[in-house]
Amino acid sequence: MSLFRILEDFDLKKVDRKEFSNEKELQNLVEKNLLYLMGIKLIASEYPVPNGRIDTLGIDEDGVPVIIEYKWKKDLSAIVQGLFYLNWVIQNRKPFESIVKDKLGKEATVNWSVQPRLLIVAQDFDIKETSAIDLMHPNVELKKYALYEGFFDIESVNIVKTKPSSKINAEPPVSEQTVTLDQLLKKTSKEVSEVFLSLRDKILAISDAVWEKVGPHYCDYRTSSTFASVNIQKSKLKIYIKMGPRKIDDPKNITKPVPTTYGFGFLNTQFEISKMEDLDYSTQLIMQAYDYLSS
Repeated sequence: MSLFRILEDFDLKKVDRKEFSNEKELQNLVEKNLLYLMGIKLIASEYPVPNGRIDTLGIDEDGVPVIIEYKWKKDLSAIVQGLFYLNWVIQNRKPFESIVKDKLGKEATVNWSVQPRLLIVAQDFDIKETSAIDLMHPNVELKKYALYEGFFDIESVNIVKTKPSSKINAEPPVSEQTVTLDQLLKKTSKEVSEVFLSLRDKILAISDAVWEKVGPHYCDYRTSSTFASVNIQKSKLKIYIKMGPRKIDDPKNITKPVPTTYGFGFLNTQFEISKMEDLDYSTQLIMQAYDYLSS
């Protein structure tokens, strides 16, 4: 993809494409900005395991383990290596939990109710790779990057929805068992339920890339990561949105920061609604979070 800088009088100047000097430069850039780029907390870099080293070991905002492998040049072995490391994480839950607690504190928990994620970051992927990934059951996500003079871009090649993992936990904790939307809405009033369903329709209509994850008390709305989380309470909806370092445009002043003690990362802005007349304004706030995540 070509990138152009807009000059005065709408003239365009092409921005030169660049390359990293080596794979480590790519890895360093991603790791330094991992939470900002992908909503993933860095746990370890070049983590040694039998027969290899995991490039980047992390945990996402849902507590799911994440492995990242990098391809600086064309190399089909990156996916095979990644799957080998993915299997190591699945087979070594206790060591992984210890690594997480050492890095994030004793209160940190790991979510084993869904499959760990494998991310492959590369300049491009050929049809053999994408076809192979389409047939795989693990959560393998392909991320394509581009480096320009003064610019870096990374985007998803495929959209992978989080899958339950019966192999990891035959009996997940009650709080992590499958909850249906109908069960969730039984916890709230009829009015709030109607507000939620209308808000849900508006969020899912934003893009075909938006998908919904239903939890015990909430619905998350995601693309590459969660940009809005709607907590369904008896008399209101409590909404958390991802704004990162951006300042939210909120003329009505209904938002407030999420305390850092919650550990929500860039999902750092919250507000509450309970009536249909709040719907359009709240949708505007959520759109700002979607735009932040997509930009």
